[in-house]
Amino acid sequence: MIYYFTGTGNSRFAAERIAAAMNEEACNISQYIKKGEAPKFTEDGVYVFVAPCYVSAPASAMLDFIDKATFPKGVRAYFVITCAASMGATPGYAKKLSEKKGFEYMGSAQIVMPQNYIAFFKMPEAEVNRSIVEAAIPEIDSLAEKIRNGENLNEKKVSGAERVFTSSIVNLYDGLFMKTKKFHVTEGCISCGKCEKVCPLGNISMQDGKPVWGKECTHCMACINLCPKQAVEYGKGTVGKRRYPGPEASLK
Repeated sequence: MIYYFTGTGNSRFAAERIAAAMNEEACNISQYIKKGEAPKFTEDGVYVFVAPCYVSAPASAMLDFIDKATFPKGVRAYFVITCAASMGATPGYAKKLSEKKGFEYMGSAQIVMPQNYIAFFKMPEAEVNRSIVEAAIPEIDSLAEKIRNGENLNEKKVSGAERVFTSSIVNLYDGLFMKTKKFHVTEGCISCGKCEKVCPLGNISMQDGKPVWGKECTHCMACINLCPKQAVEYGKGTVGKRRYPGPEASLK
């Protein structure tokens, strides 16, 4: 079973490739989040959770999903993190959650993918993103083989200090920075509704032909990066910046 959370598509790309290698389907947890559902899974065996890394920790949407869902006994859990640099303290979070849910923790691994946090970072040129995605493919395939063979994943050791520091920063970031007030659209908006469609939390609604942001936001940057007219902005910090169209588009 492969479950993923994604904004601009990096984690979906990895999840679908892993799923194909395992002859399974990848499931987007957004369908449960938007309905406010806490699913009850009955199938035991291997579960692979794929999500982006936000501030050195797995996306809280994935952690909350696993925490609220019900799983059978005997689950072997793998955590795959897509990130621009490092998965940070992910192993600590994954181990703690696995203990709470009664999983057999099989390890965490990172897949380096293009940066998409346009609110703070400048996006690389298209050719750079293409190279990053191309380099990630054999890494994903190798990881999929290890999971298929039931191997434990090798991972870096995370110190207690790093876990504590990451936890405090994540909580601070979530409370102070993951706001939606700065999101807005320019005159270039064509009222296509794509931003509403791609929001993994269902936090955007179209009103009078224009998007309106609610309060539940994880700053995945899907609305900004995937707007076909580049009409979505976050304050003044994203104006004029190159967008990240997702891994498939980067390979074209």
